[in-house]
Amino acid sequence: MATMVLPREEKLSQDEIVLGTKAVIQGLETLRGEHRALLAPLVAHEASEAEPGSQERCVLLRLLLEAIELGLGSHLGAVESEKQKLRAQVRRLVQENQWLREELAGRSRSCSAASRPWPSSRRRSSTCCS
Repeated sequence: MATMVLPREEKLSQDEIVLGTKAVIQGLETLRGEHRALLAPLVAHEASEAEPGSQERCVLLRLLLEAIELGLGSHLGAVESEKQKLRAQVRRLVQENQWLREELAGRSRSCSAASRPWPSSRRRSSTCCS
């Protein structure tokens, strides 16, 4: 199978990757349907009469169908793997976000406590002792 090589400057967005993946899957499914449609009459004729070359065509079509199935399976497996990686990344980001919010809240409390004026009783006691 051919693979698409992109120049280093060209970065695909997640939406473009998803759309491309859907297009590839749809194309492979269409191709699989076409190959099955071609194979069905050959198999029917193969059972009734031996047309010259029909057996070779059947073998070739079956091999191509296997390759298409393999392509669909590996493509879907790669998509599922990518989805799992993205879900793990989302979980990590949610955890980091929560930690940052807690840190921010703690620092905000510290800053607001430091900027508050001293209670009057503490000021008197500090001035009385000096």
